[in-house]
Amino acid sequence: MKRDALEANIKSLEEKIKAQQLELEQLRKQLDALEVQDKERKKYVSSKEIVDLIYKNVGKKVNMSTIKRWADEGYLGEVIDEKEKFWALQSKQGKKRFVYPKVQVFTFLYEKGFLMPEYEVLDRVLITNQEHHQVIGIVIDCRLHKGEFLYSIQKEGKFEIAKDIKESELTLASGEVNRE
Repeated sequence: MKRDALEANIKSLEEKIKAQQLELEQLRKQLDALEVQDKERKKYVSSKEIVDLIYKNVGKKVNMSTIKRWADEGYLGEVIDEKEKFWALQSKQGKKRFVYPKVQVFTFLYEKGFLMPEYEVLDRVLITNQEHHQVIGIVIDCRLHKGEFLYSIQKEGKFEIAKDIKESELTLASGEVNRE
């Protein structure tokens, strides 16, 4: 190859690399936006998720029109267009989809009797979080706080009480479990 051809190839390749680096930077920014929006979306619940939650908790089928009425009356908090607020996330096609702040929705559903804690007082549970690694106890209290059920657990064989244990950190204990 002649010098001119080599220099032209080098220049062409450098331009391609520069363009690819710009594209890579754009993709990284999109990924960051997606991660931020995905984390933020977990703080909201859609109308369909509310219907499914009520059915799972109390076995009652609720119409979407009921959810819309509750939203119109202000019981579910701020009504947000999912496609507008979470543009980076892939959403379902079709009609407008609305989401509502989970904290307000869960508080309203709990007060209405449509949302129940998974564990009841006197249930024997296993705490699976890091602080209370594999501890068994009895549920002595439960409360809804910021859209999440928190439990007070009396550790088995002790008078010690673990407070504010998240529902996601508990499983129903049955039979013998290794204790510390």
